[in-house]
Amino acid sequence: MAKIPEWCRNMKRKIAVVTGTRAEYGYLKPLMKKIEEHTELELLLYVTGMHLLKEYGNTIQEIEKDGFRITKTIDMDVKVDNTTFDMAASMGKGIIGLANVFKEDNPDIVVVFGDRIEPFAAAIAATSMNIPLAHIGGGEVGLGDIDDSLRHAITKLAHLHFTSTNQGKERVLKLGEEKWRVFKVGALSLDAILNEKLLSKNDLCRKYNLPDKPSILISYHPVTTEWQEAERQMKLVVESAVAVANEEEMEVVIIYPNAYPGGFQIIRTIKNTIQKSKNIHVFENLPHLDYISLMAISSVFVGNSSSGIIEAPSLGIPYVCIGTRQQGRERAKNVIDVGYRKDEIISGIKRALFDKEFLEAVKKCESPYGDGKASERIVKVLSEINIDKRLLQKKITY
Repeated sequence: MAKIPEWCRNMKRKIAVVTGTRAEYGYLKPLMKKIEEHTELELLLYVTGMHLLKEYGNTIQEIEKDGFRITKTIDMDVKVDNTTFDMAASMGKGIIGLANVFKEDNPDIVVVFGDRIEPFAAAIAATSMNIPLAHIGGGEVGLGDIDDSLRHAITKLAHLHFTSTNQGKERVLKLGEEKWRVFKVGALSLDAILNEKLLSKNDLCRKYNLPDKPSILISYHPVTTEWQEAERQMKLVVESAVAVANEEEMEVVIIYPNAYPGGFQIIRTIKNTIQKSKNIHVFENLPHLDYISLMAISSVFVGNSSSGIIEAPSLGIPYVCIGTRQQGRERAKNVIDVGYRKDEIISGIKRALFDKEFLEAVKKCESPYGDGKASERIVKVLSEINIDKRLLQKKITY
């Protein structure tokens, strides 16, 4: 048998990670650290999407501050009219840009997270170029948004699947994926919560100039299938939270939305509301650890972010989930679902604050999303899986 050259033996497997948003980066950060620490893996980091947009806080700076070496940036912005056309055009631009960097750097595996247009663009580029694709977070459900369709489409493109829950794994299998490709690892977002020290309330109040008072945290994103209603919906959310905050002498903390159609309308509503209320504090973006820490000290979390479903249970925080965006996603007992009516939202917030039986259930609730060890499970597969014809040639199981 021919001797394997020393240079070949010492080559590291190149793992490309694509990130497009501040929240997604926060989830991927523990995994990226594990890849960097692994002796047989090399991290290629591609930064795109919202990270490069000034109006959403230039969150690429957070990645640089954390010490990660960014391999390349890929601009996906088209700046036309913040509608569904922008979304489609951005995807096209992203596919071209990502295909170019994949061609230049020749990664062994491309890793994407979730269900947005950035991972979808990366998935199209990678699979078209016969690069194995690993997808984190497949099999989840959010019936109110286009993200649901993008997530399942990425599943059908991916060669490896890392699901957060058993139900997610079962859905991926029902989509026809082969069993050996699918790994239930838990939610990546819990790795940071359960393994890192969160900021104290005093530290957060000092850092962000917040009063030391009970607070309502709001994170509300546009629903792509309802984007023309985004301004009206956000107005209801903010007015409801402010009504309760004024009555109970609380503060309201609002985080900017994502860059989907309707995002600018939500931002406009936030800016208009600030002028009328003194107890509102607004942040374009926060480092992920600070965001989770802020959630942990809040009396109640309000909105339609998946953070309330996935992270909040592990923090023992009640979540008032508004509208359709998270319909179908697995829930712990910390969630109160309400519709787009002011009286419903106010009632939900008050229940989350004062219903003793509900609050007791929240304290004891168990999350279906894992134990905070997803990163090490994913890295084990990425380092050990055989990259061969069997991996690339997918078979449908029905």
